[in-house]
Amino acid sequence: MVILKRLAAWLFPDRRPELEKEREWEFIRAANSLKTLSVTDRGGVSIDPEELREQIIASREQLKHFVHKSGAPSGSLQTAGDVQVEQEVSAAAEAPVSAMDYIEVVAWRRLVSGAAVRYVCLQSMNTGRFAVATASMLSGGTDSLPPWVDGNTNRLVATALQSNELIWFDSVSEAMNAWDAEL
Repeated sequence: MVILKRLAAWLFPDRRPELEKEREWEFIRAANSLKTLSVTDRGGVSIDPEELREQIIASREQLKHFVHKSGAPSGSLQTAGDVQVEQEVSAAAEAPVSAMDYIEVVAWRRLVSGAAVRYVCLQSMNTGRFAVATASMLSGGTDSLPPWVDGNTNRLVATALQSNELIWFDSVSEAMNAWDAEL
């Protein structure tokens, strides 16, 4: 068997860069160091998720000095008092910002009647808070959304952004609940 492996290595040399070969061996060594890793005869792999989680947490702690959070302040630290004041600011006092400062978040809710409600929410990139721009109810046994939903939704979201009457909440579920309460 050893002679066959040497012959195959001579006939078909590994032409990958050394860095890639080293990374592959690092992965193999890391996988072999796992205590609960087992491989079935058909190629299936199982591992205790707790062991994997512990390894990931340990690696994160070891390498966290390499990571810079994009939203974190670079120089001064924010005190807990500052955070509390920011959370108490009312939704009406939030300064309007451009449309480029939002992320569209689509959320669904199943009603007791069997109908589904599709909420199109906006998340502010400045504050991380959520507002429902529009919602549509889909009832019946439709397998997919009707073709008018996307085009109409885009127009309704644009109108909501221009009106500056969005009410902001700390979570998507709070925004959805408030939207439902207004109906």
